[in-house]
Amino acid sequence: MNSMVTWQEIGWNGILLRVPGTWHPAVILAGYLLFEEDYRPVFEIRWQMVRGRFSAERVLRKLARATGDTGLVPWQPPPEWRDALSGCRMHGFQWQQAESRGCGLLLYNPATARSMLLRFHGAAGSGTAHYSGILESLREQPQEDRLTWAVFDIRARLPAGMRLIRHRFLPGTFTIEFRQDHLFLSLLRFRPAEQLLHNHTLARFGDHLAAGLPLVSESDPLTATWQSDGSAARRMLRRLQGKKAHQVLTLWHIPEKNVILGLHVKSNKPIPGTLI
Repeated sequence: MNSMVTWQEIGWNGILLRVPGTWHPAVILAGYLLFEEDYRPVFEIRWQMVRGRFSAERVLRKLARATGDTGLVPWQPPPEWRDALSGCRMHGFQWQQAESRGCGLLLYNPATARSMLLRFHGAAGSGTAHYSGILESLREQPQEDRLTWAVFDIRARLPAGMRLIRHRFLPGTFTIEFRQDHLFLSLLRFRPAEQLLHNHTLARFGDHLAAGLPLVSESDPLTATWQSDGSAARRMLRRLQGKKAHQVLTLWHIPEKNVILGLHVKSNKPIPGTLI
């Protein structure tokens, strides 16, 4: 991996990789990420589980039809790319359009039955050092363990059983929501923190998110926690109001990154301490 490049870790829905720190996620879907640099696309990755027999030819034909890449042609990747992904079947390709061109890889891992489609935008070879570093870092996360979710300033290790429900972009806010059985968990990101906390404490900022939960900890000005009252009467009242009986919300202010991060857990059963 190029030591002159500052890398950032990205973990999303079973995939883990590193990309240059100047690249930013511009499109995020359940099984797709598009990165931009200076508002121009530089890299995209799409992945899915394969049922039945995998056909690289069929996938590439479908890609050519969908994108209008009539110039989609086979391409031989550098040997170090194959070395980095030795456990996968690899098919390289190049494409040429009026306003864009690039090279890509179609990967299939027989051990996990997952396919991945990677597209690097730009002339083939123009970013080889970056591309090699990305491929060296690319991993499928074991589904029996905790999974890393890392995007923007958020980083969390969650049980593999936590299923992604949705993610939402709003001005200044990014939210990722998960569910496992009776548990609902949200990872939160707010910025710019400096403006959001202007003339406000972190606790005051979080009051609207807590929606009536009691503030239980504000001893550290950079951390605030709200937690539902444990009494049976309170739990019954919350259920009658259509709310989860047990809730914990914690916010962290990270001044050096000008960001506020949060974790909100809700359940009708007691929340395991190991989860938080």
